[in-house]
Amino acid sequence: MRQLRLSASSNMDFLACQQHYLLSYIYGLEPEKEKEVLRIGSMWHKTHELLELKPGEFCPRCAKREEVSPTCYICDGTGRVPEDQMDCVIRYLNKSYAKTPDNMTADEWELERVKLLYSLTGHRWFYGNTEKRWSVIGSEIKFEIPVYKPGGKRQMPKVVFVCKIDRLVRDNETGLVYVWERKSTGRPMNDQYWSDLTSGDQVMGYLYGGRVAQAMGLLKPYGINPEDDPIAGAWCDVWHKPDISPKMLTQKDTATLRDDGTYCGESFEVLYDPRAVSLVVNGVPAPIIEGKQGIAIRETPEMYGARLLQDVTERPENYFQQRAVTRTDAELEEFAFRLPKIAEQIRFVERKNLWIPCKGSCHATYRCDFLDFCQSGVTYKPGDPAPVGYKLGYGSVPAVPTFNDGTEVKIGE
Repeated sequence: MRQLRLSASSNMDFLACQQHYLLSYIYGLEPEKEKEVLRIGSMWHKTHELLELKPGEFCPRCAKREEVSPTCYICDGTGRVPEDQMDCVIRYLNKSYAKTPDNMTADEWELERVKLLYSLTGHRWFYGNTEKRWSVIGSEIKFEIPVYKPGGKRQMPKVVFVCKIDRLVRDNETGLVYVWERKSTGRPMNDQYWSDLTSGDQVMGYLYGGRVAQAMGLLKPYGINPEDDPIAGAWCDVWHKPDISPKMLTQKDTATLRDDGTYCGESFEVLYDPRAVSLVVNGVPAPIIEGKQGIAIRETPEMYGARLLQDVTERPENYFQQRAVTRTDAELEEFAFRLPKIAEQIRFVERKNLWIPCKGSCHATYRCDFLDFCQSGVTYKPGDPAPVGYKLGYGSVPAVPTFNDGTEVKIGE
């Protein structure tokens, strides 16, 4: 019998569509091409981790390698975190976006880098004063806690609830500890968004896992003891990904840029050749449209970044929002009661091989990663090559063994 590793995400995926759960969490399949939403979300988290490094401390990346690398994006060969952590961020983004993937153009790839960099600059500006309110206790904390049978006295065999917390922070004003979660979204951050985020099991799982881990003493290395006040809640820090795109300038704005080298409050190095009708901005040729009264250009990625940063400063709440989310003891107890029930459901479906797809989940919120596979009619079994468009990721299982009569051994047996 395989170990069941429950999590808020896997539980929701199982309840939404058992076929999705089977393909992802048991067979270990994942899309061959990284989804943009996941890539950008991961990059947003990583850049914030770099900003949280302490200036002057020994480079953690070089420390792990036990040697100072001259090309390290954190220390740039000095062995120490620089005074301005944005230097690390810029080097990291430049390195990550140095090679354009096959499914994107060079401009699209550069635009993604610019969106991250200028959004991060805006976030740092907007929350610059409030960051002093918090002390970071730990980052990227992972732990596993047991799941108990209904009644809470006997532990379920080979079942754990796994949790990964972005970071734990202490409110310097109250001394209370919070789970800090960074989120990125393309949805408007209205009441409906916050209702969906805070009422779901994702935030509940963070708080439940954190409190149980504290009670078990798993957070002692971070200075949080079982007898201390329990984790107070979750602090959700949400970034709305920019929905403005590069645009054409007016002929007037183009003339101002050409003559003064300024655009959206930023200075640019502009080279204009009227004979060749070319305009180069910070070394990047700008697309030109000729008109009767002059020329108009389309924003280069850096010019777009300047306009984005201007928009961020004018309406920051459109891009960044933070809210505290709490849960009552009764709500946490109800979550704990549901965990073994979900585990029993998964075990039953495994034993009976009752993996049933739910077509209502194919386009719920986001397009399902496995929609193309399910519609293809292809049958996949562990041990087969990954289907076209997919790859075997972490946790994939080997070929399914069989009994002497040739029938398959079910994964749960």
